[in-house]
Amino acid sequence: MKVSSTAVLRLLGCGCIAVSVSACGLSQMPSVGDGGIFASKKAEPSWTPIITEDSMITAARTNSDGPVEMAAAAGCPPLRVEGGQRYVTIYEINRIGDASAVIHRAEITKTARECQATMGVVQVKYGLAGRVLLGPKGKPGAVTLSIEMQVIDKAKNKVKSEAFNVSVSISTQNPISYFALVRDVTIPVREGTTPQDYTISFAFEKKGPGAA
Repeated sequence: MKVSSTAVLRLLGCGCIAVSVSACGLSQMPSVGDGGIFASKKAEPSWTPIITEDSMITAARTNSDGPVEMAAAAGCPPLRVEGGQRYVTIYEINRIGDASAVIHRAEITKTARECQATMGVVQVKYGLAGRVLLGPKGKPGAVTLSIEMQVIDKAKNKVKSEAFNVSVSISTQNPISYFALVRDVTIPVREGTTPQDYTISFAFEKKGPGAA
């Protein structure tokens, strides 16, 4: 599917659109009737997470912003995309802020999660997806994006973190490309807390010259 340069420039000019602080995904948390989230029974072996990179890419292709609302994720840690870190724009050196000097712009537009709790931990499968837009100064080829995931507790302490890269290919004929990532994280749930007391956040790492 070909996309006009006018459409790309319009998207580039949209700026930062706030993403919902709490993303909706899927939940298979034990119910109170099963003995509560800290029940000693082992995780059900039949639990099969269904978030996939393909489903996240499909969501990203809607070109809308917000969580993937597959079902209520009651009991799961919320997801958050940090305000100004949900996008990164790469400009020509010494031309940051000049729309005519944009090489490419990447945005995280979709998030989802599902989880399962066992004694003292919650296992979360999370997904994120977004798009990359080729700018007026962009060239076709591979684009690598650096993203950091953090798990934060209620006291704003960092519990876990992971940095990872995603790559997409982009061309002048198709100047919008999409990326998706699905990962697992196991979060220790301390005594006196619940899984909802922990937040999983994402942010682009804005490294290198021309990044903003």
